[in-house]
Amino acid sequence: MSLTPNDQKFWMRVKELAKNNLGQAPYDFFIEPAKLLEITDNNAKIYLESNMHQDFWRKQEDLIKTAGFEIFSTEINFSLYSADEINIADYENQSKAADTTEIDTIAPVVASELKNGLNHKYNFENFVQGEGNRMTLGAAIAVANDPGGMYNPLFIYGGPGLGKTHLMNAIGNEILINNPASRIKYVSSENFVNDYVQSSRKNQMQEFTDQYRTLDLLLLDDIQFFAKKEGTINEFFQTFNTLHDKGAQIVISSDRPPNELNEFEERLKSRFGWGLTTDITAPNYEDRMAILLNKVDEMAIKVPSETLSYIAGRIDSNVRDLEGALKNLKFYANTYHIDVIDIDTASKALNTLESTKIVPDKDISSKQIQEEVASFYKISIADMVSKKRPKEIAYPRQVAMYLIREITGKSLPAIGKEFGGRDHTTVIYAHKQISDKMKTDTGLQKEMDTIKSNLR
Repeated sequence: MSLTPNDQKFWMRVKELAKNNLGQAPYDFFIEPAKLLEITDNNAKIYLESNMHQDFWRKQEDLIKTAGFEIFSTEINFSLYSADEINIADYENQSKAADTTEIDTIAPVVASELKNGLNHKYNFENFVQGEGNRMTLGAAIAVANDPGGMYNPLFIYGGPGLGKTHLMNAIGNEILINNPASRIKYVSSENFVNDYVQSSRKNQMQEFTDQYRTLDLLLLDDIQFFAKKEGTINEFFQTFNTLHDKGAQIVISSDRPPNELNEFEERLKSRFGWGLTTDITAPNYEDRMAILLNKVDEMAIKVPSETLSYIAGRIDSNVRDLEGALKNLKFYANTYHIDVIDIDTASKALNTLESTKIVPDKDISSKQIQEEVASFYKISIADMVSKKRPKEIAYPRQVAMYLIREITGKSLPAIGKEFGGRDHTTVIYAHKQISDKMKTDTGLQKEMDTIKSNLR
């Protein structure tokens, strides 16, 4: 069944109402990707990208009913479907007209500056979405749109520099835009500890509880630092209970999931599971390129795309290291009055960064690397360490030598011995060949990402 003109008007109105009432970030993430499949018997069938989106849409009954009465003069109900439940290809032609309709954007509202610990440069618009953070970003937008609702608490975990702090601040800033009167506090765990200790020492605990237990939103960063601080943990437990009981939103970040916070009491870890726990992982090559392009715009510097590709291939850790690399590059170029920041310039600049130097990983053996590379390129270990020189064998052999040198830090002669007793000059040549190709070959950069990811 195709969409009628009134069906299309209805869907346009739903999206318009969402744009006006929800804000840009939740609209872009949850509303825009949705598709109206059909309306039959006063029921709108809506297709969503994932089950997580269904949680959000169930809260949007007012949008559907308002648009229904305006267009059809009757109540419209709705049903939600994901890719697991329905074949979207059957409906694509029907919904095309509705999905391509443009809706005017709304000028952003600037929130007033409040002493809440928030960094106002962090928002959802300048957060780079990727495969490793997509679910967490969606959860953060949902929380900002409905604080104290479906995900309370929201527990975000992941390594340093991956965007946890950015998203926490973005939640606070978005809520302030929607409700400037909200009582919000972003605080690192160290500062929470300091506040607690100072208040206790000065016999001012009432002021402490008045500050923290009357909030509408508490954003607590790096809770793992509470470990072994029993007084602080107990105080936070009481604060958590008070805020949660009154419907205030709590967002917590950590470097590990709740079940790995071994020094925390079970009663507190169980409360973290009341809402949603989600992780952020390291960005892949495409995400790193997007991050670099975004940071280049923010820093107002000009860096050729091939140079950015080289940086993205060399630094595969986190956003913080990528930003540090660009700052170092800018400083290096300014110091030596370099106008064109080419790959050679970037290579020299990045050699001064600690994060790009070889850091041996004793947990990964040469044999593991050989096995992973051989599996990836579909050759045998026997061929890899043999004297055979066909390209389909020699190339993976060079990749394996390069990775062993980079990951384990073994000496050149030791690496040569593990490849059939080759001379160390062969290892030098292999390392240089792959290192040079890594500067410009995006295909190789992606292959390296995959192999290293499989080794972790």
